[in-house]
Formats: sequence, structure tokens, C-alpha cells
Amino acid sequence: MRLIGQPLRRRRSDSRGQALVEFAMVITMFITVVVAIIEFAFLFTSYVSLGFASHDASQMAATYGNTIGADAAVLERIDNDINTPANPTQIKSVDIFWVDTTTKDAKPVAGAETIYNYDGGSHKFTKPDGTDIYLPFVQASNGYPEATRCNVNQAVGCLPTGAIAHSTVDTIAVKITYQYIWITPFPRLVLNGSTTGPLMTSTNMMRLEPVL
Repeated sequence: MRLIGQPLRRRRSDSRGQALVEFAMVITMFITVVVAIIEFAFLFTSYVSLGFASHDASQMAATYGNTIGADAAVLERIDNDINTPANPTQIKSVDIFWVDTTTKDAKPVAGAETIYNYDGGSHKFTKPDGTDIYLPFVQASNGYPEATRCNVNQAVGCLPTGAIAHSTVDTIAVKITYQYIWITPFPRLVLNGSTTGPLMTSTNMMRLEPVL
């Protein structure tokens, strides 16, 4: 004789098992999406912070022009502008260069670049007002010295940068290179434990404020 209750219990047990499997699949996808959104938010905020810092720095470089100590003020501003969730220790380099305005992109005039690398140390710089400050940057090249930056209309009296003469007021750019590090663990699981995220850059340029 067939017991009516047995099939019902079996069906209920099967339903519970199916529900658990479906829940496990859904919760895994849900957590993945949430973590991805969180990571993207950190990444995007860091990029925005980087863009703000390069814009602020290029504006300062344009204001100081050929004043000795201009780079110290620019580097100090960058170090102060990049804040949480971005991390100034993840800056790779700061490139201050004379923009070749004959090209469509913000490319430097050949050789006219001054590059500072971030090394986490404490190096003495002197600001335009004579104040000494200590920053975690070290100069890697000086192809665009402060004294050769032309902020005079018609370039009257401007020193050449290397062998290149100036014909008008320079357009200066500040490029920041930043190494993003993953915040959440999910990308590390996907990328075989790698903590290194994308290498980001932000460049802003501005015409030097003319003094004549």
C-alpha cells in the first residue's frame, strides 16, 4: 500500500535543497556586484583626486612662471591635494613640461621636461618665498629649468631651454603618474593575488601668466 505522506516529504526536502543552491548562486553574484561597485567607487574617486591635483598644480606652475622655487610649490600642492581614498605614496612621478602647442595632444617640446620621482624620502626644497620645505620627491631630470620658462610676451629676454629659443609665452603642463592599488580583495582573487591596479595618469596644461 502506498503511503501518501512520503512523496510529499520528499518533494519538500527537494525544494529546500534547490532553494539553498539557488540562494548560494544568487548571494555569490550579489556580493560580487557589490564589491565591484565599491572598488569602482574607490578607483573613480582616486582618478578624480588625481585630476584635481594636476589641474591645481598646472595653475600654480602657470602663476609662478620662471620664479625660482616654482617646482617646490607645485610638488607641495600635489602632495597636499591627493587625499583619501587616494594615497600620495602611490604617486610614481610628476612631469612638468613645456607643451608643444603645434600638436593636438599635450606633448612636450623635445627634451623640455623636468621630472620628479616619488621615493618616500624627505628632500629639501625652497619655495618662491624662501621657505624651506621637505618633500618625498627627488629630481630625475631637469630639461625644463624654472629660469628658462618664458612668461614674457614676444619672449623678450627669455632664456632658451637647452638649444630651443622661445617665441612667445610658454604653455606649461603638469602630468602626474599614479599607481592604483586594489582596495577590496575580489580583484586580487581574480588576478591571482596581484594587488597592483591600473597605472593612471592625469595631465593639465595652462598658459603662463604673462608679466608684460
